[in-house]
Order: sequence, then structure tokens, then C-alpha cells
Amino acid sequence: MHIDLNALISPERQNFDQQPIKPGVIWELSRFVRSPLEFSNEEQQSLYSDAALRFLRGNSPPRYLMIVREPKPAVEQEEWQIVSVMVLSVQTAFLSNVDLLIPSEVSGVGQDLLAQTWQVLPMLARNLSHPVGHRLSQQVYDVLLSVGDYHHGLVDEAPSMQEIQSLGLKVGAVWAEQQPEIQAFHRQEEAWSDILRVPIAAYQTYLKTMELTKAMLDVALQLEQEFSEVAAEAINQSKLELDDRTVAAVTSSAPDNPRVLLSQWFQNIFDPNWQTTQDFWGTQAASLALGSRSAARSNEINSDSLEEISALIDQLSQRQDEHQRRQAGKRLGEIGAGNSNAIAALINLLRTSQDDETLWTAVESLWQIDPGNPAAGVSKVRLIDLGMQLAGHTVALAVALIKKADQQVGVLLRVYPTGNEAYLPTDLKLILLDDSEQILREVMARRADIYIQIKLSGKLGEQFSVRVALGDASITEDFML
Repeated sequence: MHIDLNALISPERQNFDQQPIKPGVIWELSRFVRSPLEFSNEEQQSLYSDAALRFLRGNSPPRYLMIVREPKPAVEQEEWQIVSVMVLSVQTAFLSNVDLLIPSEVSGVGQDLLAQTWQVLPMLARNLSHPVGHRLSQQVYDVLLSVGDYHHGLVDEAPSMQEIQSLGLKVGAVWAEQQPEIQAFHRQEEAWSDILRVPIAAYQTYLKTMELTKAMLDVALQLEQEFSEVAAEAINQSKLELDDRTVAAVTSSAPDNPRVLLSQWFQNIFDPNWQTTQDFWGTQAASLALGSRSAARSNEINSDSLEEISALIDQLSQRQDEHQRRQAGKRLGEIGAGNSNAIAALINLLRTSQDDETLWTAVESLWQIDPGNPAAGVSKVRLIDLGMQLAGHTVALAVALIKKADQQVGVLLRVYPTGNEAYLPTDLKLILLDDSEQILREVMARRADIYIQIKLSGKLGEQFSVRVALGDASITEDFML
């Protein structure tokens, strides 16, 4: 496999340059597949299904696609545009409730077409050959998409059979989708869709590799500079705060349990009572404990995962709303173990997000797929031996710090069960106190909780305390940022 430099420097313009790519327009698909990565015959044999290879060799009928969404320019490479399409087929014998027949008089293509409403996919617009037939009406277009959305559970109600038929379309019975021959047809069509999936996955991998390699270098330099600034600022702040009043407050608050200076953690200065997560739980258990504590996943990343990773990175780069970015970041933590592109995308998300929930989602995903990555801040764990005070329970208090873009420090506090205990004691409390011991926040363990947590942000020099309590007994840790 190698990069097609001719396609990148002086690409041959195709018909779509002169023809508008508008929703509802039907296009014929080119048999000559283009992407910035050119594959050898051997690579094509491994990447494409038999159905896809037959199409590329001209041994199967032409294929048609309905435009669902207009193309958007790709970053720095306007000739590689991405467009969403609904797959159409000339095999019209597989009518079902999700495979609707578009008669030739409706499409204007010259033959009936089967609209696979369940299969809407992104593709490179350069692989469209030329538009054919009529542009479908808004009503027909909307019905086709609504049928697919209902099939995928995105809407609560499907268009009625009467509404579909009134537009000149034909629909099969609801039970037809479960017939063996329809299911076999769907499997064949999913295999054929390699024609669309492989080029866009190759392009996105190429593009993100170029972008994220640069991003990783930029982030590494920025992190080095920021951590140096944090260390210098922490030292100066500590000198200012250590006057008689502060020393007296620290000394009187807990003679045997002095206030923990969290700012020193950025300088790798720790109290011996605080251990690294790897030392406390072991490397694998640490990534699960500070991540989702879910069942361990395989580290093997298959081609489907690579394609999904590329799509998730694309979502993050588009700066969509925070909920979507958060979901994409979380999913990368589930499937991106050891993948350098996924790691770089999460690091970039850390440096650009102003939303605390998104920030900590990115941190937790990094904990899972790249334990110990310095971009995910610093985390330490201390054993809280409740002993006889709390019915012999022993729990772990984990504290994680991350330097935020607004020059504040984000703090994540969590309490975990230890030893052979799978869950926290019911009604165990994690309490956040200000420097005057007023309660700021409180969470309580419910039945079968594997951890409880509190998130906060503060400036260097600010003080707070954390109390772990069960019934009348409690233990308090004092901190200074």
C-alpha cells in the first residue's frame, strides 16, 4: 500500500465537479475506486469481499446510490469530500418492510430500484460516476429516510403502508425482513458495501495520521511547558502561603495528618502514604479501577474497530456539541487500546475542551487505553484503614489531578472497595468540605456501588478537606492545591 501522490497533487476532476450533489439525487457508482491510498492486488483481495471484487471487475450489474447529505470538504483536501448515501440495488426480488421498491417512473433511471433504507453510509464523493434519472421528491426522500430511522430505533413510528404506497413506492410485509432469503440478501449487500467503506476508512486513517502526528508533537511541547509553569507557580505560591497564619492552620488542623500539598504532585513530590495506581492495584487493575472497572477487553483491534476509531476521531475534530464529543471520547476508551491515533485524539480533546464532564471522560478513556500517559494528569491512591471504627472496612481514596485550560486544576476524588470486597459498604459517604469544614458536597454509596466520586476545580493555594464516613465514624484528609 502506498500514497497516490498523483491523486493528491493534480487529481483528475470527475463529473461531480460539474454536477451538484444534492439530497434526493440518484447517482451511478464508479467501478474505479479512488482514495489517497492505492492498494495492490493482494491488498484488494484481503480488504474487499467477493461481492465487492466482482463489482470492481465489471462482473456484476451497475450500482446506484441516493444522496442523503451533501458533501463536506475534508480538512486541507477539498478533492476528498465525504457524502452520505442510501444504497440502491437493481435486485428487486427482495421486497421487505425496509427494502422499498422505487419504480422506474418515480426514479427516472430506466429500471426499478430497491432502496435499502437500512443501509445509509458515508463514502468519498470522488467515487460517484454521474447522476441518473430524476431527483426524488421531498416526500419520497423523507419517507425513505423515516423507514430506515424506524428500523434503527431512531424514531418511534414508521410511515404507514398507505403513505408509502401513495407516493408510488412498493413495500413488503413486516415479517418479510425475517425471511432467510432477505437476511441472506442483507448479508450480501453488507459485504458489497466494502466498496464504500474501504476507501473512506483508508482516507480517514491517512488524514488523521498526518494531523494527529503533528498534534501529538504540539501537545507534548505544550504539556512540557505547562508542567514547568505549574511547578514554578506552585513553588512561588507555597512561599507566599507559608506565613505564620497558614503554618498555624496547617499544624492545628491535623498534627498527625498534615495537609497534603497537591501542587507538589505535578513535581513528582509525594507523601509516602500515597501510592501510584499501578503500585496499589497493579497495572491492569489500575486501568480498570480508574477507568470503568468493567470486564477486561481484548487489546486486539480488528479492521471494523479501526474504521470506528477513524469515524470517532472525525466526530471529535468536527467540534460538535459536548454530548457528542463526550460519547465519542468514551467509546475511544472502550475500543482504542494502544491505538496511537485514538490516544492523540483524546489528548487533543483534553487540551481543547472547556467542559468538565468531557475533560474527565477523556482522562478516563486515556487511563483505559494508555495507562500512565502524562497528558492524563497525575493520580495517587491511599488506603483508608477504617479498622474498628467502621466495622473493619478498608477502602481506597483515589485523587486525580489535571491541569485545565483555564489555569485551574481539576480534581477527581473517588473511593473504592479493596481486598476481596466487590462493592462499597452501603451508606458510606464521601464528603467535600471547605477550609472552614462547611460541607460543600456529599455523595453516598448505594447498594452494589463499585465507587463513589466527587469532581471539583480550584486555583493553586486553595484548601479543602475530604471526609470518608460510615455511621458516626469518619476519617478526614486535608488538602491544599
